[in-house]
Amino acid sequence: MNQIFNPDNFFWKCFDKMADVLGLSLLWFVCSLPLVTVGAASTALYDAAVHCVRGGERTPYSRFLRTFKAEFKPATLCWLVWGGVLLLPFAISNILANNAGDSGTLALLSVVYYVLMVVPGGMLCWLFPLLSRFRYSLGGLNRTAVQFWFAHLPSTVAMAALLGLCVDLCVQLLLPVCCLPCLLALAHSFFVERAFRKHLPGPEPGEKAES
Repeated sequence: MNQIFNPDNFFWKCFDKMADVLGLSLLWFVCSLPLVTVGAASTALYDAAVHCVRGGERTPYSRFLRTFKAEFKPATLCWLVWGGVLLLPFAISNILANNAGDSGTLALLSVVYYVLMVVPGGMLCWLFPLLSRFRYSLGGLNRTAVQFWFAHLPSTVAMAALLGLCVDLCVQLLLPVCCLPCLLALAHSFFVERAFRKHLPGPEPGEKAES
């Protein structure tokens, strides 16, 4: 009977993880509401998801807020640049799709522009995890993200596809925003952390490496 109420048993550990996934997803949503803060919120979410949900640290929310504040400026600049670049093919794709009618050419062009979103979307998938773990100049951060984009192209495409799917689900249904942001960060972490171990050995999680 005592095992049922033991906070270290499997059931309670799973419950804690699920609560953290929900709490961090909602915190990300609230911090992203001004829209310009999506980059800082995404950086903080990745950091908290990796170190607390995957890594077992006990303070996910204070870690999220600390990273949000520390990386606010560079994350916001990256988001404004690459989010703006992402918006262009997205807008063109939707315009073409809405006006395609029976035109196969317009429908095909719509798909082409949709695929082009992998470029800025993939950049965002690398930028925020890099920023959460290492200390860069803005130029160095973007150069490193481009290097990872090409060096791990299959992972980039997979992460961008997952990002697009999650955004679509959240826009269409809204309710998934309660859990999908953190689940997406965790899914991305399996690609990202493997790449970090290969190319950027150095600090343990929680430390900052200069670059």
